[in-house]
Amino acid sequence: IDESDRLQGLMDKMLGPNKMPNKQPLNIHEVLERIRQLVLAESTGNLTIFCDYDPSIPNILADKDLLIQAVLNIVRNAVQAIDSKGTITFKTRIQRHMTIGGKRYKLAVKCDIIDPGPGIDPDMMNQIFYPMITGRAEGTGLGLSIAQSLINQHNGLIECSSEPGNTTFSIFLPMEKGY
Repeated sequence: IDESDRLQGLMDKMLGPNKMPNKQPLNIHEVLERIRQLVLAESTGNLTIFCDYDPSIPNILADKDLLIQAVLNIVRNAVQAIDSKGTITFKTRIQRHMTIGGKRYKLAVKCDIIDPGPGIDPDMMNQIFYPMITGRAEGTGLGLSIAQSLINQHNGLIECSSEPGNTTFSIFLPMEKGY
């Protein structure tokens, strides 16, 4: 029921009038644990999610539902990349002196989603965040585009590095106003 309510609220936010995110103090690990539970419940394979969290990370101001959807889109891609077999790693750290969108932040949360899949084709790397770009026949090409848009609403950034056996999506979320 909670998941249905979250998705209904998300649809209202995405398709309705363009409202600002409802940012509240939020522990990033709450978001990641919710996603871990959802993905493991959906999984039909032998999937493991390893959590390497920095417990000292303070709360950030974020819209919980939007953040869940953004990270969930990335994690679902990782699950599909490894065909629901293997280990996906969630890793959180503090990033110091980060520049995002021309603004300098003293502190940001860095959240990595790491999978051991085949990697992203180097020819596609510069396009993966564009809408309708997909490497799978059954893909819509919207997941990463939506994720990027939702993270941008939090003044954040998503980066990706990929090689066969190691694809890492890093989400950076500032912890205070930039200067």
